[in-house]
Amino acid sequence: MAVIAFSVLTTTLQAQRDETLIGRTGLRFSGVWGGSNLGLAGFSDNAHGMAGGFFGLEFSKSLTAGLGRVNSTESTTYNGQLRNFDLRYGGLLLGFAYRPHKVLHPRVSFLIGSGNLKFEDEPDDQIFVVQPSAGLEVNVFRWMRLGLEGGYRFVSNTSLPKPNDGDASSAFVQLSLRFGWSWGREGFDELGE
Repeated sequence: MAVIAFSVLTTTLQAQRDETLIGRTGLRFSGVWGGSNLGLAGFSDNAHGMAGGFFGLEFSKSLTAGLGRVNSTESTTYNGQLRNFDLRYGGLLLGFAYRPHKVLHPRVSFLIGSGNLKFEDEPDDQIFVVQPSAGLEVNVFRWMRLGLEGGYRFVSNTSLPKPNDGDASSAFVQLSLRFGWSWGREGFDELGE
């Protein structure tokens, strides 16, 4: 009887595993992605173009964590004159795609970081940016995804009297092109797909 009880106990103990955030039952490394963004945003009541790039590691096919960067060089009215400005910022980029194995699927992203706002012949103004966005993404090929998303760029910490935080903060829309690779079907088996 003791031998049977010992056998059942050791078999049960071997079958149990701790759930962890990263590992077999938690987040699993499942891909690498990078790409570029092209978009439009406002600045001091004028529309301007913006371009950027990103690189991230994918976990459990849905979560991406990496770095992003956005640049914009345009002209706007500053102190009553039309002057060129340069807006650059970047930092931590987090993204989540719901059911990313479907051809068309929703995606949300969040960029948070610091940067510079510079007008010609003026010193750099250090800024802090929080930029959430949401949109749709299409799996064109297994290694290429095309996305359209919109969001809002919250800018703070500008020391200029005009344009100020409110002038630099703006809604935006962007087209993103992602290149990379995801492997395995981790995460899909739990969904029954």
